[in-house]
Amino acid sequence: MTHPLLELLHTRPRLAELAAYPFDFDVHRTEHCEDVRLASGASLEPIAGDDTGGTYFVCDGGPVLYASSEGDAGLIGADVREALDILIGLPACPASVTPQDGEERILAAVAEEEEELREWYGPTLDADRAELRAGLGLPERSPVELLARLHAAGARTEPDFVLLNAREGRAYRLMHDEPRPSVRDAVLAAVREDPARPRAAGGAGVEGSGGVDGPEGVDGPEGVDGPEGSELAWIRLAGQRGLRELARVRLIRMLDDTGPADGALIGALAEEFALLGDFWQAARAQRLYASLQDAPADRASAFCALARLERHAGDPDAARRALDRAVAALDGAPAPKELAGEALALGHPGVQPAPRP
Repeated sequence: MTHPLLELLHTRPRLAELAAYPFDFDVHRTEHCEDVRLASGASLEPIAGDDTGGTYFVCDGGPVLYASSEGDAGLIGADVREALDILIGLPACPASVTPQDGEERILAAVAEEEEELREWYGPTLDADRAELRAGLGLPERSPVELLARLHAAGARTEPDFVLLNAREGRAYRLMHDEPRPSVRDAVLAAVREDPARPRAAGGAGVEGSGGVDGPEGVDGPEGVDGPEGSELAWIRLAGQRGLRELARVRLIRMLDDTGPADGALIGALAEEFALLGDFWQAARAQRLYASLQDAPADRASAFCALARLERHAGDPDAARRALDRAVAALDGAPAPKELAGEALALGHPGVQPAPRP
């Protein structure tokens, strides 16, 4: 990426040295510990790293995202300039305070953390910080202001800048425990802002929703009751109201939190991802669902559905592997109609349809 401050760090070794230590922004460390991508599919470019294996990325539109090697990620600045402003001004950002704690407590916490940093780095911390700021053309700012900017950036991480493991599809945890609006509140806000948008299928609305479990006239997926069913109903409505990234991210978070006892929910999540057009995550959910099926016919049907999702996700090889598992589950029994249809679509050999009655 071309950015004036990054160019300065790449062309002036002294500035690069100071940025790397003690301010933990090393432009020569740009390889993350694993392949990652944004849930939205937007561009992501590594620009620096730190000494713990974490990586700084520039996202589409300019915001800077930090990803740790421990599975946490979040925006740390609206752009490269603000991110460096914060990293240099708060090299030992205290996790014990938030912008709501007030100036006195914030300054005390920052002073305590920086005193500990000086014990390791030496007495030239302030002079080196001033040199780096001057070299990059950054102003001196109060730690109170920088902490507020950091948390404001973090609050913008979800839904548009959620980081995923590119192989498994799981989401990184948010770095800051910022309060997030519920999907219900986001949908209601969207309705108030643009009531003319199409409603849910069948004309369902959200009027009178205060105190109810789900959108009026919108049921949760079959087999999923209680709070999870209600949440899925609101998520579906969010997607229909144009809040697709919010819907996608909440579905991903729900899937990440599932376990072997959540078979019905996992199957429903696969369907909801498919409705959003995210066939990669739909296949991930369906793969888990298929692995939980015990009866041969259920396993065959689940793997057949997985093959269809893998095909829509653009991975014909994975689709054929799913069909292989569907055939293996049948153990020689004739294939149901949907399995034979998928085999025909993929040119899969050896799948014989069940005889017509």
